[in-house]
Amino acid sequence: MKNLGIDRDTGDIYIGSRDRHPEHLQQAPVFPVQVFGDLVGAISGPEMDSFTISEYVFQELSFDPLSQIRRGYVWRKMDSQPQYWGHPPRQDAGLITFQYQGFLGILEGKLPSQVMFTFGSPSNFTIGELVHFEPDAIGQELLTIKMRPQFGFLPRLKKGVLEEDELGRVATALNDVVLGYRSSPPASVIDRCRDALTVFLSIELKTTGVDLGQLIKKFDAVNNNRRSVVANLAHTVSRLHARAKPAETDYPPVSDRQAELAVGAVAEVLISLRWAEWAPG
Repeated sequence: MKNLGIDRDTGDIYIGSRDRHPEHLQQAPVFPVQVFGDLVGAISGPEMDSFTISEYVFQELSFDPLSQIRRGYVWRKMDSQPQYWGHPPRQDAGLITFQYQGFLGILEGKLPSQVMFTFGSPSNFTIGELVHFEPDAIGQELLTIKMRPQFGFLPRLKKGVLEEDELGRVATALNDVVLGYRSSPPASVIDRCRDALTVFLSIELKTTGVDLGQLIKKFDAVNNNRRSVVANLAHTVSRLHARAKPAETDYPPVSDRQAELAVGAVAEVLISLRWAEWAPG
């Protein structure tokens, strides 16, 4: 049985076992990871122990920055720590040791419709969603995970287009969207996008204290009931927000795909209102 070991003094990573010569990994990142089979109200980063090691780690085999696809294996920390493998060049090195963990074992044999991962630390982490897993030639389950982008998913606001107080309201709403997208489950991301669109239309229509549904109707009326991109996208996010409610039983739970759609709607509404522009590629 293979193990993964991390030298707590040097940070070197080994794969192998105590009765076989371990292989020293070259350029193979290992990240703390936490797995969520049932989404909760908030997503948290991996918890650390006194060795600053999480219960599970993810051995990354590849990452494509364009598609944001990450592939690799999950390992689970063994109970007795550290362990001494007697590996060269330091025979007495103590390794924080992990054993391979079958993916369904993490989920207690159940495969829900959506599985989320967090990578990093309790307060600073990234989020990904499982899109595929398959056993390789030696029976280990190779995971394919779609990561959420952390930067560049919203356009930049133009200078001089909004009044100072309006700019402050928009910037605050966008900051909430960014923070939510980086650290929240899909339903919360959609909520933040709905709040942002409410702020945008309130400013555009010079109206306060009106919910998004009424703002959409008023925006349509101002535009002679010609449904625009702005109104269509705002209506879409409004419906996604409603879909996340417990009373909406005719639809599957919202996933990262709907969260991405909501964030994309926020971006396009900013562009369509001519308040923002994409940074030059």
